[in-house]
Amino acid sequence: MPSYKVISDITKVREEPLSIKGAVGVYTQWLVSKDDGSKYAVRRQVVKPGGKAPLHRHAYAETFIVLRGVGRMTVDNEIIDVKPGMCIFVKPNTPHSITNTSNEDLELITIISYEEDMSINVLE
Repeated sequence: MPSYKVISDITKVREEPLSIKGAVGVYTQWLVSKDDGSKYAVRRQVVKPGGKAPLHRHAYAETFIVLRGVGRMTVDNEIIDVKPGMCIFVKPNTPHSITNTSNEDLELITIISYEEDMSINVLE
């Protein structure tokens, strides 16, 4: 395995729908993963207009970096209006959700830690 990875255009990486119950219009591209020898994953996620990832929690930490679009996150019962340039860190086991509240794509880079338990508990 090479000691580095280069992706010339992250928009061309294979896209897959978010596979948790209640998720609508959320697509993930895995840019860096444990398959690359990493202890964390870096993903590009796109939330389509009206799309959402429902309120959920998991044992891994997650960081959201907003690149484009606007939306709303719920994190531990607090509402956060998100916009480009924001970075939101969510500690393990903290309930959170995200919704695109606009008419354009909400584009994020998300970083997650790999933990022994990678299951997702949907709360709604």
